[in-house]
Amino acid sequence: MKVDAILFDLDGVLVDVSQSYRYAIKKTAEFFTGKEIQFSEIQEMKNSGGYNNDWECTHALIYASDIDVYLWEVIDKFQEYYLGTNFDGFIKNETWLLKQRNLEKLFNRYRLGIVTGRPGNEAQFAMERFGMQGYFEVIITLDDTPPGKGKPEPFGIIEAMKKLNADSAVYVGDTIDDMKAATAAGVIPICILTDNSRDQKQIDLLKSNGAQMVLEDVNELVKILE
Repeated sequence: MKVDAILFDLDGVLVDVSQSYRYAIKKTAEFFTGKEIQFSEIQEMKNSGGYNNDWECTHALIYASDIDVYLWEVIDKFQEYYLGTNFDGFIKNETWLLKQRNLEKLFNRYRLGIVTGRPGNEAQFAMERFGMQGYFEVIITLDDTPPGKGKPEPFGIIEAMKKLNADSAVYVGDTIDDMKAATAAGVIPICILTDNSRDQKQIDLLKSNGAQMVLEDVNELVKILE
């Protein structure tokens, strides 16, 4: 693939959030519904599209159990679990997924950026914690995105392309909304689907929503692009 830039989603692609964001969704939904929520239910909600925002995904899960709460109530409880006090909540469970040597190979060949649905302070915390901020020329977060323009809308990807002055790019995501946003932005959509949720039905679903490739690990990207 001859492209100018590589754009990444953050959660589930560069950062393992299975024990942070996904766990915060689970615990918040359980708090309001009073029943156990399976991770498969969260994935099913994500697969339905339009729930790239984890607060909205959590709210929808609660609503599906016929519990009516305000979105702001969901956000407050979610952030209590996720951020804790002074970033000591589930966010501390996160790990970085793209190996340093592979990141450096990509950095030496392409212009790199991030387009994420995270709020700016949470994205900044992750980048500083893992010492990765110097590799990415542009980071588009929730704070940079007008209401209603989050993924699956292509706004963030298009903004990143403008800031990088790139004509062509790959966008690496992990959800249907990521693939839709990349397709709408006119870039190549590549999906990361780990062993936790990897089956043929899920692969087919992602491809039907635009994924050109479905990789098991973000580190495979280096071989694909060589």
